[in-house]
Amino acid sequence: MSKQNNIKDKIHFFKSRGFLLLIALIAFILLLTFFFGDSGILEIIKVRKQIAQLTETVNRLQKEKEKLTAEIEELKNNPLALEKKAREELWLMKKNEKVVVIVRDKNNKEEEKNPKQKQPTNDTN
Repeated sequence: MSKQNNIKDKIHFFKSRGFLLLIALIAFILLLTFFFGDSGILEIIKVRKQIAQLTETVNRLQKEKEKLTAEIEELKNNPLALEKKAREELWLMKKNEKVVVIVRDKNNKEEEKNPKQKQPTNDTN
C-alpha cells in the first residue's frame, strides 16, 4: 500500500501548481537565454552583420592592394611613370621648367559638379 501511496504522491506532485510553475520558469529562462544570451539568436545576428561588414572591408582592401601593387610594378619598370608621379605629387621639375598651377574658385567647382545647372553665356558682345 505504501508503494501505491508513493506513486500517488509522485503523480500528485507532477499535477501540482508548484511543478507547473517550475517548468514555466525553466522554459522562460531557456527562452531568455535563446534570445539574449552570449550565444543567443540576437548575438548571432549581430555577429553575422559584423562578418559581412568585415568581409566587405577585406575585399575593398584586397582590391586596393592589387591596384597599389600594379602601380609599384609600373613605377619600378617604367621611368616615364615614375617621372609623371614625381611631377604630379612631389611637384618636381627639370631645370629651366616652370610649374603652372591653376586654382579654381568655389563657383567653378560647383558648376563642374552640376553641369546641368550651368547657365549658357552669350559672348557676342
